[in-house]
Amino acid sequence: MNENMSIYKPDWREAKQRMRDWWVGEKVDRVIAKITAPIPPQTELRSTKFVSDVPGKYIDPEIVFNNLDYGLERTFWGGEAFPFHFVYLGPMFSLAWLGCKPNFMPDTTWYAPCYKNLDDLSENFNFDSNNEWWQLQKKIISLSAQRSKGRYLTTQGGISSIIDIIAGLIGEENLLIAMMEEPEKLKAIRDKIAKLGVTTFEETCKATNAKTLGYIDWMGVWSDKKLRTNQCDICVMFSPEMFRDFVLEDLESTYECLERGIYHLDGEEQIRHLDVLLKIDKLKVIQWVPSFRMNQPEYRDPLNWLELFKRIQNSGKSVIITTPPERVSELLGKIDRRKTILNIGCPDAETANKVLSSLDKIGT
Repeated sequence: MNENMSIYKPDWREAKQRMRDWWVGEKVDRVIAKITAPIPPQTELRSTKFVSDVPGKYIDPEIVFNNLDYGLERTFWGGEAFPFHFVYLGPMFSLAWLGCKPNFMPDTTWYAPCYKNLDDLSENFNFDSNNEWWQLQKKIISLSAQRSKGRYLTTQGGISSIIDIIAGLIGEENLLIAMMEEPEKLKAIRDKIAKLGVTTFEETCKATNAKTLGYIDWMGVWSDKKLRTNQCDICVMFSPEMFRDFVLEDLESTYECLERGIYHLDGEEQIRHLDVLLKIDKLKVIQWVPSFRMNQPEYRDPLNWLELFKRIQNSGKSVIITTPPERVSELLGKIDRRKTILNIGCPDAETANKVLSSLDKIGT
């Protein structure tokens, strides 16, 4: 892959350098911003039609790459938005690597628990490195990286969000019962699966030549050093004490083999865990998403979450904020721009370029 160019992003080299400087605290010329917009394809089409076949769009490499090119060609990649292939077979697809049968649907993938309870999981858990779904995902990652030829980046991955994974393996109710009745046994299996998280992540890094090209995952934030996003969706049911007892070590073990960690803070119910998150040294960036309330204007408006953003930034960490174009200027006047990554979706390239120009004028 050519370090200095992409047919989808003429400012590829400049964007990478800006990110390198930002990560280490060097002065940059403006706020970091991922700006995207739909555009007509600018080159002769590799793909003329998006293929919606299920399960083909998840598991057939030919269809996967057809749909990838379809999306890349029709996206404006502005600022620090990098063209990338998020290799996606479904949410939490590592459940399939660990034995759950995937049920592919048009918009998602579902899994039924494959263990009866915690005792069954503890006694019978085994990761088969020849598992067909793990091998398939590695194959698609490797093929994607090989075919990119300077056009895009390919995501790394691996088993993460271990408490969510255990909930998927045995069922949420059984997980909650285990937390109360067999906490040490639960922690033991958590730690066992967490070790697999490190090895599976490293394997995907090798498949994408990330050491040379840089690191990117589903969050779409590029780094020249090891980076990974983690989360715990089920913790909306946890008290802060439960989060500290069961999730903290999960997160710390995932971030231990990295230089830079990101956390997906999904929903107002997770804010009560923020104090614990802010104490994790290798957690550098927190992404705020108001979860299922995103369709409600008062939750979607980033100006309603200024105190949350300041709390994160005052701890020394940065925050990823999704914002509409019309809120950008006012938002940046009220938070620390040096510890911010903006995620801005625009209706068209003209609007996206206007946003970029306004960011240049605002500066740092």
